[in-house]
Amino acid sequence: MKLFVALAAVSALALAAPATAATTIITPTSQPAGTFFVVGGNIFSGPITAAFGHAGIPAGSFTDLFQFTIPQSGTGSGSITTGTTTFMGVTDLDILSVLVNGFGATATFRDINGVTCTTRGVGTCGADETFAINSVPITFGALNTITVTGTSRGNGSFGGNATFTPGVPEPGTWGMMLLGFGAVGFGMRRTRKTTARAMQAA
Repeated sequence: MKLFVALAAVSALALAAPATAATTIITPTSQPAGTFFVVGGNIFSGPITAAFGHAGIPAGSFTDLFQFTIPQSGTGSGSITTGTTTFMGVTDLDILSVLVNGFGATATFRDINGVTCTTRGVGTCGADETFAINSVPITFGALNTITVTGTSRGNGSFGGNATFTPGVPEPGTWGMMLLGFGAVGFGMRRTRKTTARAMQAA
């Protein structure tokens, strides 16, 4: 019975840290309608995945800021894409920059036929755009950011996917694990001594 109580207590301790360490998405109240940030995967052991974007962006310049925290430090990788069937039409969108925690993503442009090109605006170059980045440091307990800036021609949209891969557990996580192992060992040792005494008395 004592062993059961000890194990229950350790389980409660072990679950206390992860339960409060969930991935948190913080969207500013000024964030426009049509933006989304959806988290999937295992937030405790990783990898954590996210799908995000913005649909129906009105004409003009825009800046979308996605802010999030994760339960462990690690690295992040992902990409953002745009596309249109009417180059320079109302659904066309130009992304000017994508920053993840201040690190710039690399752009790849394609024309209306899907052929890779180098200079946006020459012919139909830039009808499709992809911005990609890999292995960006993502920090536990800090406010991590993805910032997308661009220009919409009336009804533009973009979509992105990201993967956050946890690294080595934080010192606090290791401390909770060691405390849990110690409590289990202590409970098992006490049970063995009690059993041995009971057998000697018999």
